[in-house]
Amino acid sequence: MDDQPKDSLSPTARETKGTLPVGKSQGQRSAEIVAGIRAELMPTPEYIAMSRVSGRVAASLILRLGRGDNQAKIHVVAALPIVFGNIIEQELHDKPNAHFVELAAGFLPRGLQLARKFPTLRVTEIDLPEVMAEKRSRIQRAGLAVPGNITWLSADLAIQTLGSLLGEEKVDIIAAQGLLSYLALPHVSHVIASVRAVLRPGGLFVADITHEADVRVTSEGKAKTAISMFQRNAGKWLGTVRDEQHARDLFMAEGFSSVEVHPIKPLAEALPNVPKPVYNIVFVVVARA
Repeated sequence: MDDQPKDSLSPTARETKGTLPVGKSQGQRSAEIVAGIRAELMPTPEYIAMSRVSGRVAASLILRLGRGDNQAKIHVVAALPIVFGNIIEQELHDKPNAHFVELAAGFLPRGLQLARKFPTLRVTEIDLPEVMAEKRSRIQRAGLAVPGNITWLSADLAIQTLGSLLGEEKVDIIAAQGLLSYLALPHVSHVIASVRAVLRPGGLFVADITHEADVRVTSEGKAKTAISMFQRNAGKWLGTVRDEQHARDLFMAEGFSSVEVHPIKPLAEALPNVPKPVYNIVFVVVARA
């Protein structure tokens, strides 16, 4: 992967210029800014360790630009890992020996947390090579304990398949938080098909995808400057859906047996420790193989 020609990389993996000094590609800048926002909103030791100063400075600037009436939109960044974690842990309670794979893991500490909480669980995290290398470096610098049941892999998931990484192995649960929205719909379908191909019968895929109408609303008014700054660095939200049925159809078309699509707001606001209110900009998809 590291030797792959630049013109064969997906848009999120190619080196591009941003306005903030937080990474060479859109994927890396997105991971840094989102990690910074999480650390600013929820300054736990692990979130701080997984961010860096430049990411937190960039996040602080975006948060200031988006404060006030736009706080509910920013809270989505903090809400997503809690919502995903709740769904994943419910699924794991009766599958102690499961294999869990996190796509576009970024600087999220969920893999470490799950590996500690479920010691017989196998955890695999996948992201761009530069992101994975930096994440492992931060874990080491922070002195965070690394359980023996976690593995890191590098890949450009918009163009590579999970089967090419995992071989013949089947997986029980796969999560893709914050990945699909940055990919054009043909690439979204590629990822969904790639996931379906490696899931065991009855396996679960948890993902989020952006609601087209709410993206337009979010990009208007006072939030426009903050959203514009984020997208100039992290990339535009290309993978948007018209409604819940559109999202459901994308997953059903790739062979999932059942697909639930939930607006994030009711899921998030029903949970403790979620900064509230939360804006309905994304759908959370729970698809069963």
